[in-house]
Amino acid sequence: MKKILIILLVVSISTACQTAEEGSVEKNAMTNETVSQDLAEKAEETVEVLQRVEQAEAVSFNEDVYVYLNVTGFDRFFLKDIRSQAEKKLKTSLPEGKVHVSTDKKIEMEIKELKQKLGAQQMTKKNVEKDTKKIKKDMEG
Repeated sequence: MKKILIILLVVSISTACQTAEEGSVEKNAMTNETVSQDLAEKAEETVEVLQRVEQAEAVSFNEDVYVYLNVTGFDRFFLKDIRSQAEKKLKTSLPEGKVHVSTDKKIEMEIKELKQKLGAQQMTKKNVEKDTKKIKKDMEG
């Protein structure tokens, strides 16, 4: 009876160690994957020079760039014109990317959250793709 208990104890300890190692390998693989945000940074710099744009937030995945424009005060009456100006400027400065522009506060929140996760490297490429698809869907309506 003692031998059986000892064998069970040894087996359970060895399997527990294996699962801990597998988890750490998966975690390391997740942190090694990075999604380049060069297009997003370039997009932010490009639209922040527009007179009516207070601030811009952007994320990118593959060739898609999602940009939020912060427009305040009286300028909010001209959102349609501001968005079209920003889109034209981004299309000339980022011909390799597909640009999506929004002034919706919900999009701002989603983009900032995604940027924060990307900065902390807590996202896999699959999760970034999922989140950017959600942002695109929300931008479309």
